[in-house]
Amino acid sequence: MKPWQFGKPKTPGFGIQRDFYLTVLSSKPVMPPILALINPKGEGGAVEGFGAPLASDAEKDSLRRPMERGAYAIASKDRKTVLRLLVLSKEEAGFDPEPFLRSALAADLEPELLNRIRATWTIGQLTIESHDPMVYAAIDFMLAVAARFGELTEGVIADPISRRYMLPGQVQQPVRADPRVDARDVVGLSHRAKPDGIHLFTQGMRKFDLEEYELSGLDAFDLVLGESLLLSLCQSALLGASAKNGDKVGAPGLEFEIRDGGFDRGLWEGIKVFELLPPTLHTVGECLQAWQRSIRDA
Repeated sequence: MKPWQFGKPKTPGFGIQRDFYLTVLSSKPVMPPILALINPKGEGGAVEGFGAPLASDAEKDSLRRPMERGAYAIASKDRKTVLRLLVLSKEEAGFDPEPFLRSALAADLEPELLNRIRATWTIGQLTIESHDPMVYAAIDFMLAVAARFGELTEGVIADPISRRYMLPGQVQQPVRADPRVDARDVVGLSHRAKPDGIHLFTQGMRKFDLEEYELSGLDAFDLVLGESLLLSLCQSALLGASAKNGDKVGAPGLEFEIRDGGFDRGLWEGIKVFELLPPTLHTVGECLQAWQRSIRDA
């Protein structure tokens, strides 16, 4: 007798790692009711789904009262994705806004973000307990819940892995690169000056156990082009077309070679990274500009 052939859930070839989380820095001392955050019909601008306190002594009308310190279960309407929302005071969470506001991370943030961070009263941390195997709906659900919580509490959404701080309206792209997923919603870009030029790299692909990307030796003039190329590679990977060591990308004759990177252990310890290398005797800038021309002429 042949064994039964049970189908496996379809996936894009990756999942969401358990260490992916979002934090909402709330500037309001009183939290909204959980029904304002999420309810089955999405009434009043809420996210569609189900929410409930995890405390065993929660009362029946707690869904209509302001949320208090504690843990809450947040589930998508189809129950394929379940989040955990932990609500804490900033003191209990150990968050002091002032050192952050004096840090390099805060230097480029817009005034409204800085004002809200300075006014933080309460922390809401969202983590993933389980998720839709297809991943994309789970990403959207988590982003939507974080944005709605930030909207209700005049908060800032922090994505620590991507090192991004956002107002609620900035969490999801208004026009998406693809209906399924947009890399800009989950991946951040960072750069730093080095002796051989600017070192540009992504931060966020590790949320899905996928490779980050890095590119070294850029001139400031080519930084935006470099960002576009790295994001396009992230977008392809998120749609299931992951690069492999030895692949080439770019304009014919001036293609970058994708190689295992991450040699800066202070930055990449334990993280998978691909580095883009230009052909011998050619610069990163030449390859980027040729790539731009090839797209324009296509």
